[in-house]
Amino acid sequence: MKKFLLLAGVACLFSATANAGVSPYVSAKASYDFNRVKVKTAEDGEISRDKMNKELFGSHVAAGIRAGYVRGEIELNNSRDIKRNNTNADGDFNKFKLYKHSVMANAYFDYLTCTPWTPYVGAGIGTSYLKAQEFVNSNKVMDKSTYNLAWQVMAGIAYEFNSHWAIDLSYRYADLGRIRKHENMADTDVVAKITAREHDIMLGARYTF
Repeated sequence: MKKFLLLAGVACLFSATANAGVSPYVSAKASYDFNRVKVKTAEDGEISRDKMNKELFGSHVAAGIRAGYVRGEIELNNSRDIKRNNTNADGDFNKFKLYKHSVMANAYFDYLTCTPWTPYVGAGIGTSYLKAQEFVNSNKVMDKSTYNLAWQVMAGIAYEFNSHWAIDLSYRYADLGRIRKHENMADTDVVAKITAREHDIMLGARYTF
């Protein structure tokens, strides 16, 4: 049995090597995003922390190439805006909104199994765009945007119906960086830092040309 499995693995390896031509592909995924947003505010030495954890849907589109065991792609990630409305103890109405999008260059390693099932792992690096807006009683107190260095790691499994179509289920963790804002208000230094991270469950389809 062990010899049979070894021979099957060697045959799979040679088969993958023989078919290691470069093939372009496109993919689209829908995701259920567990957003983890942390807000840290320092005012005259006093530090306050807040969390805004939201579960939202997102979308992801990519174009890339595949050669044997490896794939490389450019991916655009979009997530719904994170919003929060509340009223504080002083009766002030607070409205907060965070926009976040990212573009990533990803690399994947496919564990070819000589079956329609292909587990894979991947990692990506790119840039994210974050924009935070905050209003207190209709007065804008924050409007800050920034581009950050962002990164992500992925793992999943794909099922190939034929040489063109495949579906896959995957997990993604992304660190989209942070927004930092420093203001001097009435001789009071106020520093705010907003950190954005995501845990995503993704389901998608890939078409190889």
